[in-house]
Amino acid sequence: MTEPMTGEELNRLWADPPGLRGQLTGVQNDKIGTRLLLTGFFFLLLGGSFDSFVMRMQLAVPENSLVSPELYNELFTNHGTVVMFLVILPIFEGFAILLLPLLLGTREMPFPRLGAFSFWTFLLGGLLYYSSTLFQAVPNAGWFAYTPLSGLEFSPDLALDFWVLGLGVAEVAAIAAGIEIIIGVLKMRAPGMTLSRMPVFAWAVLVMAFMILFAFTTLIIASLLLELDRGFGTQFFNPQRGGSSLLWQHLFWIFGHPEVYIQFVPATGVVSMVVVTFARHRIVGYTWLVGSLAASMVIALPAGVQFVSWLATIWAGRPVWKTPFLFVVGFLVIFVIGGITGVMVAAPPFDQQAHDSYFVVGHLHYVLIGGVAFPIFAGVYYWFPKFTGRMLDERLGRWNFWLLFIGTNLAFFPMHIVGLLGMPRRVYTYEAGLGWEPYNLLSSIGVLVILLGIAVFIWNVARSYRRGEPAGNNPWGGDTLEWAVPSPPAEHGWSILPIVRSRHPLWDQDELHRGDERLERFVHGLSRWPLRWRAAVIVGTADARPQEVFRVANPSIWPLVAGCGLVLIFAAELAKLRWGLAVGAAIVTAAVIAWNWPQEAPMTVEEEDAFEREHQVPVNAGGSVIVAAWGTALVIIVVAVAFAALLLSYFYLRLENPQWPPPGIADPDVGWASVAAALVVASGVAVRAALRRVRAADQRGFIAALGAALALAGGGAVVQLLDLARLGFGWTTHAYGSIFFLLAGFVVTVAAAALIVVALTLYWAIGGQYTARRHANVANITRFWAATVVIWVVGFATLYLGPLLT
Repeated sequence: MTEPMTGEELNRLWADPPGLRGQLTGVQNDKIGTRLLLTGFFFLLLGGSFDSFVMRMQLAVPENSLVSPELYNELFTNHGTVVMFLVILPIFEGFAILLLPLLLGTREMPFPRLGAFSFWTFLLGGLLYYSSTLFQAVPNAGWFAYTPLSGLEFSPDLALDFWVLGLGVAEVAAIAAGIEIIIGVLKMRAPGMTLSRMPVFAWAVLVMAFMILFAFTTLIIASLLLELDRGFGTQFFNPQRGGSSLLWQHLFWIFGHPEVYIQFVPATGVVSMVVVTFARHRIVGYTWLVGSLAASMVIALPAGVQFVSWLATIWAGRPVWKTPFLFVVGFLVIFVIGGITGVMVAAPPFDQQAHDSYFVVGHLHYVLIGGVAFPIFAGVYYWFPKFTGRMLDERLGRWNFWLLFIGTNLAFFPMHIVGLLGMPRRVYTYEAGLGWEPYNLLSSIGVLVILLGIAVFIWNVARSYRRGEPAGNNPWGGDTLEWAVPSPPAEHGWSILPIVRSRHPLWDQDELHRGDERLERFVHGLSRWPLRWRAAVIVGTADARPQEVFRVANPSIWPLVAGCGLVLIFAAELAKLRWGLAVGAAIVTAAVIAWNWPQEAPMTVEEEDAFEREHQVPVNAGGSVIVAAWGTALVIIVVAVAFAALLLSYFYLRLENPQWPPPGIADPDVGWASVAAALVVASGVAVRAALRRVRAADQRGFIAALGAALALAGGGAVVQLLDLARLGFGWTTHAYGSIFFLLAGFVVTVAAAALIVVALTLYWAIGGQYTARRHANVANITRFWAATVVIWVVGFATLYLGPLLT
């Protein structure tokens, strides 16, 4: 019998390259997750701490002239923008990417290169946004960028372009990480870890990731419309030309409301993990708690379920009062206060008095700091020992907690009172004698106390990282899988995959690698298999039975190149260098193709079959069939959400205009558009035929069907583009033309992406890349092509038949 691979062998196999090369090409989840955490904290210091300090010093006394009204607006906008876009979400995505492989009992995330791409785009997008200070063009219209204030009339310089374009890159990063998290949670778990045995944190980040796909995709479309108005003369938000300034608010708050829960839900996951460990008791009401995560859009009742579950767990247990648990208790206290004030402002009579006052500012910060920041600190104190091998200093941790707890209440509770006394939000100064002075002074002192607490935290981390007490594998006595591996973990995480038989495996299982005979034989067989490539396991979504062994991607420079190309697109638009848009798009396209370029499988079909015969689990050394299918499905969801946002914009503008098209523009002729649609539909039939041919091992028929699909779709696109070119109106004179050409452009762009992929598939097919056994790429192309056909038909039917709707 073959001996298991040693830890050193597995470490060499899974480790990123050393030195600068590894920094630029690395894909290890612990490196990517840590980078996201550190970069999010860096932006917190810039936009969360510094800006709030200056603003509160300005408001500490009446009629202060420390900063100008213009600078205060810039600070106010930057503070909200950075915290909402560049701090909280990247930190929680960093937690997820860092923790999930160990927490779920697997070796890596499903798309390591996508995770690297997410980090690079987040970092570069944040730097692009912050580069506005170098050009003295800091955004100043609020973090919500309401039109018409954010339009050219009131914001004619580059400030809002930095807001739209810099954050646009970060939004792409959020979606990329969301796709990886969803597949990681649902398909990459330890054998036996059914959905009902998953840790609550995994459920929380899963809900967060799904909300990201819907919320951030809509925001990208809204940002696109705003930048087209600002940079290309479209009329989406101009009421004088058929547009509507309220359209921005509708699209923005489709993002904005879920964004609150995108931040809060993963925080509750952290809280649940810490409560169980330090209460020394299983979570009370696990099923109700998990269900409440997905129902948090109605907030009050689900939040109540969560609090009852946590309090019951603490009450039934024997709490251990260490720093992570202190932050959880602080969260419970502060968030309850924020929740009560939230229910208050939900009552219309009270809201009429408190609306747009400092009462709302106090409520928001109680929710965000109590509901999000305290769990983040709890998570850092809880998991820091696992990934560094060192304990954070307990005495400094308690100082850190009490300074933040006292500072938070001192800073934000008086805001409720001064708000009820009539102080409006978004003012940079106020007159003396209104009775607001003591409350503003207390709030300003509170912010100083918070900053002191953050300084203690930084010192604790820096000191403990070098000289902290050694942690051991499980210093807290935790119940979940990450505490079973060494601290810090090996590069590959698990040499022998665990077999999960309980929701609390470290408390309930004496042996993690024992289960039913088949699973036990599988995990030990995988450890003894003479692999020389990164092997990970896919399991069934519900039952967690092994479904596939696949090869995880190696380190690559292409995610960084793709991120740079994406930033070039946005930076070129910022500088109005339109040729840069094409160059950036070409770089992104080439980089994505390069990082997904098929590689020769590192083992033969016969070797794959031998393992499958022994363990009844398929092996795909060329890449996962299942992960690729799920990735394609999630990409289709993202495209569909973007398409739905554009359709919403079309019909909203259609209803806002009594005459559609406006006077002087005739209804578009459906003739040539119908011909183009017929050709595209026929191409979908041809792609489906190609899939059948490759499954039947008919190589010649397969290539012929792919070629026919490419020719039909290309012909349809040419016919449609010629028809668009002959239309007698442009996209800058009226909102009708703006939405017509944008929606048409979106459909054609999706079709162009599908054409590129089909062309590459045809090229690889001619080279003999696909067989009856290995053709997952063809199946995925068929799925995406079907979605493209639907989008084409619905999109152009809307444009050409929409004017007929009354």
